[in-house]
Amino acid sequence: MTRRRLPAEEAKTIILNHAKQLFIEKGYDRATMDDLCALTQMSKGNLYHHFKNKEVLFLQLLTQHTEQMSQKWLRLMEHTSSPSEQLLEMADLFGRDCESPLIQALEEYSRTLYSESESLTTLKEITEVAYTAIRQVLQTGINQGIFMNEDIETLSFGVMSTLAGATQLCLTKPNLSGDEYAALHVKAVKLLLKGIAIG
Repeated sequence: MTRRRLPAEEAKTIILNHAKQLFIEKGYDRATMDDLCALTQMSKGNLYHHFKNKEVLFLQLLTQHTEQMSQKWLRLMEHTSSPSEQLLEMADLFGRDCESPLIQALEEYSRTLYSESESLTTLKEITEVAYTAIRQVLQTGINQGIFMNEDIETLSFGVMSTLAGATQLCLTKPNLSGDEYAALHVKAVKLLLKGIAIG
């Protein structure tokens, strides 16, 4: 029996969908390209034709995940008026994302990186998406006189650090629900907002 040759985009989609499940089930370290061959029923040559290695495949999944988060964020922004509410919505979104099994694999993957890793560039680009959104909301709040007129980079770093720290801590509490993760993130940002709000 001969296998039908799939169009490139269809093959990539199949590979990515199966790879996501594989990373969720086995984590980054234990997932192998051999496992992925078995799941997709594709040859190693076909997998490597589309993705150079497991790391490139994982980074593509993270990029897709970030794009989905960005779309959710943009939809929320349309329905939220004040910069304070927007930051709280972002905190809620970050918190709910702790429930994503892919985030657990990300934590495992990040331990494999070293300072000269080419992948750090991709991870920085992914982080920059959230950082830019935070910066825009804070600048709007400063312009409207809601937040103190502090250096925008310092404020953005403070908010991003709060959200990233809350996410790291939530990953140590695997038995919480998405609502509980979100509540922890929102409370952390509410405390932060008290410190940067004017009046």
